[in-house]
Amino acid sequence: MNEQQIPAWEPQGKALLAYWNGKKKAKIGIKMDGGEEIFMPAKIYFRSPEESPELEKIALELCEGRILDVGAGAGAHALLLEELEFKVTALDIDPNSVEIMKKRGLADVVCADFLDYKSKIKYDTLLFLMNGIGVAGNLKGLKDYLNHAQSITSRSGQIILDSSDLRISNPDLENDNDYFGEVNYQLSYEEIIGSKYQWLYVDEEKLEEIATECGWNTEIIYEVEDGSYLARLTKI
Repeated sequence: MNEQQIPAWEPQGKALLAYWNGKKKAKIGIKMDGGEEIFMPAKIYFRSPEESPELEKIALELCEGRILDVGAGAGAHALLLEELEFKVTALDIDPNSVEIMKKRGLADVVCADFLDYKSKIKYDTLLFLMNGIGVAGNLKGLKDYLNHAQSITSRSGQIILDSSDLRISNPDLENDNDYFGEVNYQLSYEEIIGSKYQWLYVDEEKLEEIATECGWNTEIIYEVEDGSYLARLTKI
């Protein structure tokens, strides 16, 4: 099969499914344009709360009301929130990830692209962890995401997200895109190579600028020395 025919996220989903089915050493290949391929163990997506970084622990503590976990992966965050008796919808574009989450017992799992997701529910919290907002791809995409978020959240709704400033985390990166935080990736798992896709790392100042345009206040909750940060967006 030609690699362009394989959805960008399929290698990740296949690796997670392999791990779920017992292949505990499954790894996801991640190739950034201009960089070397790195390999991420699939087990990271199944980690326990105790294994989670401090940023994610703080993010989950900020969740309230009805929650939409966007790019839920294997469901690690959604499962924990369900255990805390929150009502959670786990959303992911990859059918393999959705299959895993259903097998893990999550009550409400949806296979869809965030921008195509039309919900009758008005969510109180949208959760984009593990740099989940990066799926917006570029700054225009970020505006589209934040505008769509307005339509599926309650009046007191919030967005909890983390991202990174690449000028700090990857200062030597050569990038020909319009904005330094717009990068191109390609995923692989064994012989499965996904199509290339654009990913966004947005710095704090640019996030606040675009969020304000889209009707959101920005509060930086937590910062890490490597340029990563946790933000909460609330409606203006």
